[in-house]
Amino acid sequence: MNYIGMDIHKKFTVAVVKDVEGNLLQEEKFDNDEFAFRKFLMIYHPNETKIVIESTCVWEYIYEILEELSYEVKLSNPTRTKAIAYARIKTDSVDASTLADLLRANLIPESYISLKHIRLLREITRERRTFVKQTTQIKNKIHAILIKRGWKLPNVSLCKSAIIWIRDKAEASDILLHYLDLLEYHTKMLQTIESKIKNIADTNKEAQLLMTIPGIAEIRAMDIVAEIGQINRFQTADKLCSYAGLVPAIRQSGDTLQFGRLIRQASRTLKYVLIETCWNLVRTRESNQLQEFYKKLVKKKGKQKAICATARKLCCIVHAMLRKGEEFRYS
Repeated sequence: MNYIGMDIHKKFTVAVVKDVEGNLLQEEKFDNDEFAFRKFLMIYHPNETKIVIESTCVWEYIYEILEELSYEVKLSNPTRTKAIAYARIKTDSVDASTLADLLRANLIPESYISLKHIRLLREITRERRTFVKQTTQIKNKIHAILIKRGWKLPNVSLCKSAIIWIRDKAEASDILLHYLDLLEYHTKMLQTIESKIKNIADTNKEAQLLMTIPGIAEIRAMDIVAEIGQINRFQTADKLCSYAGLVPAIRQSGDTLQFGRLIRQASRTLKYVLIETCWNLVRTRESNQLQEFYKKLVKKKGKQKAICATARKLCCIVHAMLRKGEEFRYS
């Protein structure tokens, strides 16, 4: 069996090949293109070769090339590969060699590789969040310029009538017109992206189930589906809660057990969606079990801890719904 560790960079890859006993068979540096990978792997049969790559900004492209060539590929979690992170001598070849040794010993801390359609869905949902953030920044910039000049909008928000008012008052070379054009472009792009997401949600079974939860429509449902991927990879609801960052950090030494703040290494999007949904549920006029749970806890723990605990409860419900294929209902 051949074990190949690949240290991947934006433009090139350094690969080290070792045998079962750890003997160095080959070391090579080549460009990140399909022809170079095919040429390097030509003498290594897929049935006799295992490959490990690190999770970097270009891993998906490399993974798809190796997957097409029928190789068994593992994706290493760089934050948990301490043998590389803490190495005193750190070069590309040393990193690749260490990865090959960890693969040979079956000690690779793996990252989850989602299916291709899930990866594409994540691109769309994350693109939407990028446009939402940029749109907010542009609006804030426009408001800042208006305040600086002492211009008071006839409306509170930047609605159509407010934008027309600014255009009529601004001069032809005014920087405000540039920001208004940017705002118009981002608004149109955001509408287009959201339309795509809604169309996907109409035919997605998991999204249809999630939309039975009050406070979750197409956008939030697809955010949850994209971040979770395959629900079967979370054997218990606690593991999904941990992935969402809704469990406290634990430090144990001997007989001492300490609980800290919520863990940071988690899916921020999933955590955000669940918490925002819970805010909708606890603020609704119609009484429900999650609202009652929040009201009891908020008196003892405060709003922030209470809403996070409610979000964890909702996360457990989401796990049960997706595992069983059942719609939301208050028990």
